[in-house]
Parts: sequence; structure tokens; C-alpha cells
Amino acid sequence: MKNSLLLFFVFCTTTLLAQKSVQGIIKDTETNQPIEYAIIVGNSSGKSTVTNSEGRFRLNLSTEDSKIIVKHLSYFTKELPVNDAQSFNIQLQSTTESLEEIVILQTSIKSEIEKAIKTSQARFANNLKLNTYYRELSYVNNSMYEYEDAEIDYYLQSINNSNVVVKESRSVKFTNEDAKKFDTSTIVNYYWGDLKDKVSNEFKFKLIKEIIFDKEYDLYITTKTAGDGTELNILHFSPTDDAEKATLSGTMIYGAQDYLIREVKANLSEKFMDNSEFLPNNNGHWRKRSFYNRTTIFNLYNGKYSLTYVSYRLFGVSQVFNQLNKIGGFVELLVDSVEENPATVKPETFYTRKKLTPLGKNYKTKYWKKFNVVPLTYKEEQMLKQINK
Repeated sequence: MKNSLLLFFVFCTTTLLAQKSVQGIIKDTETNQPIEYAIIVGNSSGKSTVTNSEGRFRLNLSTEDSKIIVKHLSYFTKELPVNDAQSFNIQLQSTTESLEEIVILQTSIKSEIEKAIKTSQARFANNLKLNTYYRELSYVNNSMYEYEDAEIDYYLQSINNSNVVVKESRSVKFTNEDAKKFDTSTIVNYYWGDLKDKVSNEFKFKLIKEIIFDKEYDLYITTKTAGDGTELNILHFSPTDDAEKATLSGTMIYGAQDYLIREVKANLSEKFMDNSEFLPNNNGHWRKRSFYNRTTIFNLYNGKYSLTYVSYRLFGVSQVFNQLNKIGGFVELLVDSVEENPATVKPETFYTRKKLTPLGKNYKTKYWKKFNVVPLTYKEEQMLKQINK
């Protein structure tokens, strides 16, 4: 028994030591500004991550990875040897010097986008396990209120059927004065929705489907060449001039030849902020958005097509009877790896709650250090040091 335990310890230790952890910052060659949402991929393993708003990244590579590949739809692709290097300062050259051209279609834009959705969904296997890192951070009245993160396995039996297993997690509520004041006076609990929806909605392309069928949106398509030479089509959407409810503007990028969707971005349109009226929720709660940003990234590498990253950033005002609060924060989900036809999981192991809160500090290892994670901003990292002890 002792020998077995020793061998197990040696195996785990060797595996951890064999991993190469790299980090760095990526900037625009011309402007020297940080590049957000660049994808960094291990050349053999396909392990990937993305850069944050400061252009920073951290990636745990596998032993077989000798290079990292840096990709962005608006920049030329770059390959860099890893060797003994652990820290990178990377400059990328923009491809946006060439003008985008309007695409003239023989069919309707709605039919074109439906084809891209169906083609993309057909590339997803029906039985998948997505090994992910999930986190959410909530603010109330400009102060941090609650932080939750977890190592989560998403099981997708089909696009319309998903379950989650929470392997390890943290759930911490801050004790600053604003948080205490909010807890003593509020009758509403804010949360980001069901954990399962964060993945299933992306596989369904729910947002894009809603937009192309909404008559309050103007749609047009342009084309451009990506940094790796791939021809891309870009769906642009924005509210019509007389829109009464539509609020979002953004893009969906897909391959002009393979019809695989690479990226979806949506923002609250400044011109139509007034359409973001107070919307009813439960318990007499009304909310109004003042900022909204949603980004979803899909990666095609070595013939494999998968979801890579999901981000929601939302801020606004909540009104409960006569009580007003500024609320918001973000949700991020990074897919570390994907397994097809995973081993069957017992239904009783599935997590059925919408939030991680009931689990508390449910972790044995600092999984946020060993797992592929999008770095927080420096400000957020400093504020969160108190819960990483």
C-alpha cells in the first residue's frame, strides 16, 4: 500500500513538474496598446487561453508543446518557440489596413447566418465533456460584493441537453461597508443565472438567432482576410433607426468557405441607450442596463472546432420599490480541453443549483493556479488577495 501511494505521489509530482507554465503580454506593434481576446495555443496539445483587457495571459502547456501559436482575427498569426522561456513580450501586426468589402449574397442574410449556425453545430460532437474554469465577480454600489469560481466539467449529451459537475470551487462574500449596508437593507438576491446556460446558450447560438429574427435590427455582411490567410465573413448588426426595444450592436465572424463561426461580440449601443428601459424581474425588482459587453470565441485548430471562451460584462441600476443600487460585474468561462465520448457519470453527481454559493470554499488545491485561467486585471488581483490565502 505504501509503495502504491509513493508511486502515485511520484506520478502526480512528475506530471506537474513536466508541465510548462508560460505567461506574457501581447500588444499592437503600431499603437503599443494591449490586445484583448488574442488566443494562445500549445502547438501539439491544442491547450489554449486568451488575453485579458491588459493583454496579459498565462498558459499551462503540455510536455509535447515546443511552441505557442498566437492568433487574433485582426492580427497576423505568430509562432514562438517555448524552449526555456517562461515570459513573453509579444508584438502583433494588424491586418486591418485592407478595407473590408460588402458581400453581395444570392440568398437572404438570415438564410446565410442560419447556414453558418447549422454548419457550426454539425461540427460539435453530440457527446462531449468540456473541462472548464468558471468565475463570476459581482459589484454592488461600485464595491466588490461576491466572488465565485470553480473547476467545472460540462457534459453535453446534445446541444439541447447539458449537465455540470463542480469539481472544486470557491464562493466568498466581501465584508466591506457597502456590502454590509446592502445586506442589511435589500430584499433581493442578484445572481448571474443558471451555470448550465452559460455553455448551452453558446452552442445554440441563442443570441444570434434572436437578432436575425428581430425586425428591429439592421444586418449587413462584409469580408476580410484573417492573419492566418483565412477568408472571413463578418455579420454586422445594430438597431434600426426607429427601433423601440433593440439595444445591441456587434458582429459575428465566420469562415467564408467553411462557414464555421469564430467569434460573436455584442455591446450596448450608445445611440439606443434609452431603449434599455427598466425591465421587470421577480420580487418587485426592476433593472436597467448602462453597460453590456458579451464575447464568445470558438477556435479551429488542427481540424478540431470547439468553444474556447465566453465572457459577459454587465453594469446597470436596480430598483426594488424605492431602493436604488448600482449592480454589475462579469462572468468568464475558459475551456481548457474537450473530451469526446467521456465515461458515463452518475446523475447524482450533477450539480443542480444555479449558483456556486451553497458550496462555500469547496477546494483542496489552489486549482486557479494549476488550471488555465484568464488573468484578472491587476486591480482585481490586488482586491482578491484576501481570499486566496
